[in-house]
Amino acid sequence: MEYREIKAPNLEDAKFIIKKEYGDRARIIKTINESEGGFLGLGKKKYVKVLISITESDLLENYRKNLGINKIPKKEENHQEQINKLVTKEESLTLSLLMEKMNNIEKVIQKGNSDKRDDIPPNIAEMKDILKENEFSDEFINKFVKDALDTLPMSKIENRVELHHYSYDYIKDKILIDNDSKFDENKKKVLVLVGPTGVGKTTTVTKIAANGIRDKVKVELITIDGYRIGAKYQLEKYAEIMNTEMSSAEDKLELQKLVSLSASNLILVDTIGRSQRDEMNLVKMKQLLDIKNCEVDFVLAISATTKPREVERIFKSFDIFDYKSVIITKLDESDTIGAIISTSIAKNKGLLYYTNGQRVPNDIERANTFNIMSKIKGLEMEVILKNSKF
Repeated sequence: MEYREIKAPNLEDAKFIIKKEYGDRARIIKTINESEGGFLGLGKKKYVKVLISITESDLLENYRKNLGINKIPKKEENHQEQINKLVTKEESLTLSLLMEKMNNIEKVIQKGNSDKRDDIPPNIAEMKDILKENEFSDEFINKFVKDALDTLPMSKIENRVELHHYSYDYIKDKILIDNDSKFDENKKKVLVLVGPTGVGKTTTVTKIAANGIRDKVKVELITIDGYRIGAKYQLEKYAEIMNTEMSSAEDKLELQKLVSLSASNLILVDTIGRSQRDEMNLVKMKQLLDIKNCEVDFVLAISATTKPREVERIFKSFDIFDYKSVIITKLDESDTIGAIISTSIAKNKGLLYYTNGQRVPNDIERANTFNIMSKIKGLEMEVILKNSKF
């Protein structure tokens, strides 16, 4: 990462210079309005100073690739403009009227198809509403409806309990549970929690640490969150209570040294909370967390209170860390986790834990299909009881 200072008469000129010299690699960090010259405060010449950061092109390209952002294609010549070059004004007018009629016909056909799709059996319509109330994604719901209609005989569709059994198994069989992230007292593993600000990463780290100690695993805590004094203090107090090591790292070399010299079997790293929109700081954090010569698992912590439209964005933004599993936090503060379930299925991410309170070490559970399925509201009680574990 490099930094430059650009001086120009105004912000627009500065942006032009930045774009010309550095292209998409540059990001504006700070803009300062200043003035110089003049006499006794009169006749001063105003200008702006712009501080920018310059990302290495390959790093920015990899980040964009992880987010699924492609370069904007060159605008191709409009099809209608090509036609206008080849026909007269009269022909163009006739063609426009014809195209308008065709568009109207297409809309009528689409509406008819839509009405036909909505004409589904009552029990499937009810199940569709249940999934919506649990905030499953539209993509998941539409696929469920299609699969149910394609797979089930009408006798099962018309039997409400049978359909609820099918729905329960349909969701359960698609949920991925992370059973690989187990702690071994004979092997060193680094578990790094990443996620947006305010999802409860620090509390979750202490809960995992306490459970690891209970299972006779030697645990060490490391934080790279030096910005929030409260978070560091909280981690220090829990480390003192659990009689375990706790360190702080401010750069990549210091973190690598702490991990390399650690004699612990489980090293838990608490990270800085970053917004899913804070692209550049996510890249910088990824560089800092590039730990070598050790098994490192990244885990995404996401709150159950996250708005459904933000869930997919968070999953996508944190893909830069190549995380393989997810921890659902603050389940006690939300009634629905359908958006997280359906997105984790779509992204092929396993569920590792869920937390449901502030108590350490109590309010954390290892994820399994039954306890995740029990969070889905509206399913027939007979179905829930049949799948209960006593």
